[in-house]
Amino acid sequence: MTRALLALCLLLAAVPAARVDAGPRAGSWTASVDDDDRGRLQLNMYSGRHSMNGAPYDRSAFSGLDDAAVTSRTTVPVRFALRREAGTIEFDGTFRDGQGAGQYTFEPNRGFSDALRRLGVRFEPKQGDLEQTLFQLTIFDVSTEYIRSMQAVGYRLELDDYVQCRIFRVDPAYVRDMAAVGFDHLSSGKLVETKIHGATPEYIRRMRAAGQDLPLDDYIQSRIFQVTPEFQAEMARAGYRDLDHDQLTQFRIHGVTPEFVAELRELGYARIPAHKLVEMRIHGVTPEFIRRVDKAGYRGVPIDKLVQMRIFNVEPEMVKALDDGAR
Repeated sequence: MTRALLALCLLLAAVPAARVDAGPRAGSWTASVDDDDRGRLQLNMYSGRHSMNGAPYDRSAFSGLDDAAVTSRTTVPVRFALRREAGTIEFDGTFRDGQGAGQYTFEPNRGFSDALRRLGVRFEPKQGDLEQTLFQLTIFDVSTEYIRSMQAVGYRLELDDYVQCRIFRVDPAYVRDMAAVGFDHLSSGKLVETKIHGATPEYIRRMRAAGQDLPLDDYIQSRIFQVTPEFQAEMARAGYRDLDHDQLTQFRIHGVTPEFVAELRELGYARIPAHKLVEMRIHGVTPEFIRRVDKAGYRGVPIDKLVQMRIFNVEPEMVKALDDGAR
């Protein structure tokens, strides 16, 4: 979902300038019930060459949208609206079996810019396009209430920063929750980064319970590479206890897994140091390669020798042929 929203931000920011007196924007829309959350809609909007794809909305955000109409087994007409402080989007079309399509128009609230300025927020329409900027603020529900709530917890930001915070659901409750786990006075950009990668207070608490008390950037890195308490426990069961954050991250980056360790053990390679496991993965000393070495008649070759074979592209079949020829 976050990837779709990031793409959406770029699309909205890249829309070329238009006349501010051109009237309500209009276009087409499609929507479908979210398979993961039946109370949400995935909404797509199209206007000329530009599109907004896959933005998720709670159905309750729309006025006039009846659940029975959305899920009707027959095609039914619908008219509903997304009413926000920056403007209103009116939708007209049909729904059937959770799939909808039709036309929309956007009516901007040009007075919203004055409300922002009264809050001390600089309002400069992107590329001089007032309606497009208000459309973006409507889509993401950037309201004066939200801005006041963020200002109350110390975040006096540029408008684009409020938009980013709103997209990724960075609100005062999240700010307080991050402070409760020891990370307060973070920049809005860092808060957004934790949301994008999932380094949330819940994740931080789980990691600390597993013995990983880290700087915030290391928690973010851990989430990027999927270093979870579950992975740490799996590696402990495989015989690798007390690995630090850097070792667990290296395991994840290079594909050292419990299955890899188990296969090596079956081939007679047990109690391999953690750094050697990483070295083996980097250079391609896989169980398959070791089996080829065994099949060529060379059993129990030390790990360092196997690594050297891989570094210098020495194939076991080639060594066997040379040995056979020398006999």
